[in-house]
Amino acid sequence: MKMLVRMGTLLLAAALPISALAADLTEEQRTLVQVYDAPGHDKAAIYTAGRQWIAENFKSAKAVIEYESQADGTIIGNGNINYPCASAWECLGKPDWTVPFTMRLEAKDERFRLTFSNIRLHWPAKINAGIRQLEFDGPVRSAKDMDKIKPKLMMFGDEIRTSLTTRAASDNW
Repeated sequence: MKMLVRMGTLLLAAALPISALAADLTEEQRTLVQVYDAPGHDKAAIYTAGRQWIAENFKSAKAVIEYESQADGTIIGNGNINYPCASAWECLGKPDWTVPFTMRLEAKDERFRLTFSNIRLHWPAKINAGIRQLEFDGPVRSAKDMDKIKPKLMMFGDEIRTSLTTRAASDNW
């Protein structure tokens, strides 16, 4: 969708980001919850593998983790991923978009739950082709954006589960 602005006899088109025009999603629609099976692994092993995965996949586990309790098997942290573009063309328009989020890992014997909440979009202010775009840091507003973000975040559970088996195998060196 474009906004047209008339300046004298010249008509200018200013592109507005789709996410700025779409109807807001509810917090429930912006919260993702998934339970993963981890057969043969106890709560302590899952907790340790989750913490190790965070340390290996985020810039600094110390800066990411807000709360942790090994006794409860819970880790809560804040993460950030690049916006998952659907195509190279889309990435040209969103090269500096990021997706900040809160991740909660809850471990029990032979399973764990990941909850992603406070999922937002962020892009810095910039000028592109003479059009000024203001900085944005706010909740994801469109289902289309959530449909791109969800698979990327849900992959974390599979990666943590893989980390469990890899860690167990490397312990026998």
